[in-house]
Amino acid sequence: MVLIPGFGGFDALGTLRYYHGVTEVLRELEATSELSVHYFPNLPTASVQTRAQRLQLWLAALWDRLNILPEDRIHLIGHSTGGLDIRQLLTDYRVQYERDARDMGGSWPAVLDRIVSAQFLSTPHRGTALAYHLSRTRLRRTACRAILLGAYHSLRASGEFGSGQLGRLGKLIARSAQAPDWVDAILDTLRGTYIAQGSLERAMARSAYFELLRWLLDMGTDFNAITDLDPCKPPQGAPASPAHQDAEDYTADTRFLRERRIRVRSIVTVAAKPPPAQGRVPTLYALTYGLTALDPPERLQLRTVRELMNPRRQRTLRPTENDGFVNSVSQVWPDETHSFLVDGDHADVLGHFHSPPATRSGDFFAFRQYDLLGSNSGFAEGDFTTLWRKVAHFALERTEAHQEQSDTTVVQFPR
Repeated sequence: MVLIPGFGGFDALGTLRYYHGVTEVLRELEATSELSVHYFPNLPTASVQTRAQRLQLWLAALWDRLNILPEDRIHLIGHSTGGLDIRQLLTDYRVQYERDARDMGGSWPAVLDRIVSAQFLSTPHRGTALAYHLSRTRLRRTACRAILLGAYHSLRASGEFGSGQLGRLGKLIARSAQAPDWVDAILDTLRGTYIAQGSLERAMARSAYFELLRWLLDMGTDFNAITDLDPCKPPQGAPASPAHQDAEDYTADTRFLRERRIRVRSIVTVAAKPPPAQGRVPTLYALTYGLTALDPPERLQLRTVRELMNPRRQRTLRPTENDGFVNSVSQVWPDETHSFLVDGDHADVLGHFHSPPATRSGDFFAFRQYDLLGSNSGFAEGDFTTLWRKVAHFALERTEAHQEQSDTTVVQFPR
């Protein structure tokens, strides 16, 4: 099972894991499941094409090092933009497969032939209005990059000691009895960049510092993913994105999935509209939800999907409804039949939902759970556990189905 992070993604940064608690849930599955879990260290904001190429090279490296064996089956799971990375990877796979069939020199890593399922969590299959509002002008895109590069140069000038002290000072000023949120995640990461005592601790802090610098520099120098997420036609010269796929490529991709017996489905997330600020400073969730709900492009239309936790119930989603980052109707792919709804925000499904503040352990570098968006969606530990068990069971069912040779069942993927 390979988990791919989304926009701005990483495996772990300081005390923040992108996917928090997923391994722990999967470990509780029956011993016969024989699942191994790999977390892809993505490029945070590079174009989807670049990220997909990096993913292919990374999978090929696992194959070369015998981390993936010929008898293994690969299950891809992508959150947010990570889902588009998977779709682009599968499109590239199809193109090379077709070139080979036509004796045009197509080739692909053997590891791709082991892919048997793909699941998409909160993925902007048709883009998101949030990206539209942030990237419609060169000035806005330049401003986003300038902020990220400014943070990089500031931390580089501050050094390890200055960054660590900034985090400590911030924790004193922003002390709160509430569940740790995105502010705490930033401050904890900064605080962990400098530790004075212990050779191992100093080495780990130094590594965390340079990892943070690399992450900021990556985003500040390559922010092309933002145009890939725009639901409207991308600027001239921008690389193609699955979010802008036309009907012809859609038909070719879904036909290829059927022929290669690759099962797919999408997990759609939706969260409640935040309450009015009433004179207070709006929260991060209020800002991102509002921008995502603001004037969605016309290609985002009503969609009716079943609930994952109770497939007998279905709900019709409006274009303005979203999870704080992605319009929920954009998350439906390849069609309504293969998409399932979960009540939760964009980060809840990653394990970063509201829970009582945990007592800090003595391990300074221990990973923490953060309620990153603070949407008050009601998504809780039980929902998280059930969700990821269903994700795992879908993958395991595919392993059995892949061994069948019968063509009696043909899945249709209407637009």
